[in-house]
Amino acid sequence: MANCFYKSIKKLNNMFTRNFRVKGDDVNDFMVMENAAFLKYSSKIVEVFLLDNGFSKLKLNSLKIGWQKSNDRLINQKRLMFTESFSVQLNISTTTNFEERKTILIVDFYNSRSELSATLITELCWFDYTTWETISVPKKIAQFFAQPKEFRKAV
Repeated sequence: MANCFYKSIKKLNNMFTRNFRVKGDDVNDFMVMENAAFLKYSSKIVEVFLLDNGFSKLKLNSLKIGWQKSNDRLINQKRLMFTESFSVQLNISTTTNFEERKTILIVDFYNSRSELSATLITELCWFDYTTWETISVPKKIAQFFAQPKEFRKAV
């Protein structure tokens, strides 16, 4: 079922990529990266994406807003082994719910040979610390999650 959902989501351009190496904390007894590590790296890339766009944890706390991932769906394809280098690519989907309170993120994990190892599909929700309610994406941040406009050449 997750594969059908994944194919129906239209990705934007490949937004953001970072490289990592599988650590000892990330693997099980067979030296294979565990599912919890995929979740950890997907959270890390969202944090780094926001930081690169000027929204550190401190700034988000001062704005009294936060984010939370939910409904994670992990699709494993190939194993990532201990000490193997891999890249994590953050893709932001064009799909949001009708209230625009959730953004679907697709996080792809590629091994050192650039083969797709896993895909994590998750929903990103924003909430207000003062009211503890889910809010729409703040306008200051929404510009980084919006689809780039295509300009056509005038004839």
